Amino acid sequence: MFSYLLIVRILELYFENARSMLPYFCKLGIKMKIHCFHQKMVSTSALSPLQLPSRMETHLWYVLPNEVKSQSLLSQYVDLLSPPEKDHVFNMRGDELQKSSLLARALVRTAISRYQIHSCVSPKSLVFGKNAHGKPEVIWEQRNDRHPPPLHFNLSHTSSLIACGVTVGSPIGIDVEEKQRTMKNNILSFAKRYFSREEVEVLSAISDPEAQRHEFIKLWTLKEAYVKALGIGFSGAPFNTFTIRFSDANTNPEDSTIAIVPLEKQTNLTTNWQFAQVELAGSHYAAICRQKDDLPGG
Repeated sequence: MFSYLLIVRILELYFENARSMLPYFCKLGIKMKIHCFHQKMVSTSALSPLQLPSRMETHLWYVLPNEVKSQSLLSQYVDLLSPPEKDHVFNMRGDELQKSSLLARALVRTAISRYQIHSCVSPKSLVFGKNAHGKPEVIWEQRNDRHPPPLHFNLSHTSSLIACGVTVGSPIGIDVEEKQRTMKNNILSFAKRYFSREEVEVLSAISDPEAQRHEFIKLWTLKEAYVKALGIGFSGAPFNTFTIRFSDANTNPEDSTIAIVPLEKQTNLTTNWQFAQVELAGSHYAAICRQKDDLPGG
């Protein structure tokens, strides 16, 4: 089912990739344990069980839509969806958008159904709802003989990659962006519209245009992951109401952390979050934001 299973600690990733990464990535020495699953989408009958993440772990699943070419397989995934999900998929304009929407929902269903929650969980039986601000969540069947796990997930996608982050006991937000994403407008002009003054100054200090573009993309993923983790929608946490700030350790770079600095007195902009950034498939940046209360040192 998987082409590979990569188990890394961000601390180890920092040392392995520090020379090849750009500044924002290099400063991430966060001790978050991440399991990355590159899922080859095959028949749902081939799904094998998997243990739930521990409270220290984040599971990050992803699929490359271009790898899925079988029409019979896509038809199997259509059968997994609820009627409203099917309506949403087939109301999309164009085959590629329909395929991407279908695979996103199939990835969430097949990933969550793998976890050994209850013996009878199947991809098709999962029921989803949304919180008051529209963030998707699983609605578990209530029974006296079992209690649903505090499982959280979040989905993000581009036209060429779809990702789903899963945690237990900790809200999560993720964002993925193509490394080669280009901007129609001037990067700094765009940043001034959406980012804080401090973040714009950081970007302005990068003289190389290509390096500046990469840093803009990575900063964007961090901010979007944070807003999605909050689960209150973009209207509840506009990008320009908080700063993503890196705090460098004086003697030990692996102890660097990312802090959320609210610019307005908003109680919804909480700061007890932990971040990490990884590369997926060599072509995308992914940012993960999760509550750090249950993590060591949180």
